[in-house]
Amino acid sequence: MDTLDRTLAMLRLIPRYPRRIDTASLRSFLEGMGYTTSLRTIQRDLNRLSEHFPLESDESKPQGWWWSKDAGVIDIPGLDPQTALVFKMVEEHLRSLLPVGTLTVLKPWFETASKVLQSSGMSVTHWPNKVRIIPKGMPLLPPKIDPEIQSTVYSALFESRQLKVVYRPKGAVEPREHYLHPLAVVQRGALIYLIAATDRRDQPFQMLLHRMTSAQLIDAPTKPLPGFNLDDYIAAGGLNYVLGPPVDLVLRLAPTAVSAVTDTPLSEDQVIAECDDGWFEVRAVVPNTVELRAWIRGFGEEAAVVSPALLV
Repeated sequence: MDTLDRTLAMLRLIPRYPRRIDTASLRSFLEGMGYTTSLRTIQRDLNRLSEHFPLESDESKPQGWWWSKDAGVIDIPGLDPQTALVFKMVEEHLRSLLPVGTLTVLKPWFETASKVLQSSGMSVTHWPNKVRIIPKGMPLLPPKIDPEIQSTVYSALFESRQLKVVYRPKGAVEPREHYLHPLAVVQRGALIYLIAATDRRDQPFQMLLHRMTSAQLIDAPTKPLPGFNLDDYIAAGGLNYVLGPPVDLVLRLAPTAVSAVTDTPLSEDQVIAECDDGWFEVRAVVPNTVELRAWIRGFGEEAAVVSPALLV
């Protein structure tokens, strides 16, 4: 049983291509786990295992070993249908947000999850056909993003490294070069934004990934931005076209429109009162943005701004 335990532990220590681990490192890790063995025994076991498993090696000394690029996932216990479903949902709905390198590492689990769901007779296997996530409003096709640029940007965030990009802002004729400290990435509808700062600009700002014409990792760590919090940045309207400080909105809504703010309130401090004429008065402190104006206009004659005057 000890030999079996050591063999399973060794198989778990071997990485997938293009990474590798040499036999000396394997021996060190195994000893740290309480398994005492020799290099000769490890080498003999690996040669024997490679006859049955997709293991590959090189001629280095000490010899390096890895799982082949297309090796399947060997899990004990195996992937159950509920866990397989989670992997499937991650693959379908988070693909655009995960770094390419992470997707590559997860690919064997995605493939295994698909096989488990296809072979299982449980009702959970039909769940992916019963769930959809769709954008609100006018459906638009996503802009084309260079996959190499996206991979580089995500790697910079993942590894906390600085980034050099060439970026063409809206309306600009020529792109410009920027040295960035990446802070976060946000997907909003079909658009993906990089939130970043620079050495000369310590206030966070955004760049759209599809407007980047090149991206290059810099071998230097990012500089943390004191006080930056992604949720606070979003709540303050950082991804909107902010026109000023927050406003105390007083808005009249028709009975047929008030469900828009009862189902999904404008803010934590929102207050709704019914008026004598059957309409409803909504009060809330909201960001002063272009999006706010577009949202109000979307109600047409079913909404009327009472204050502030700048929105009337």
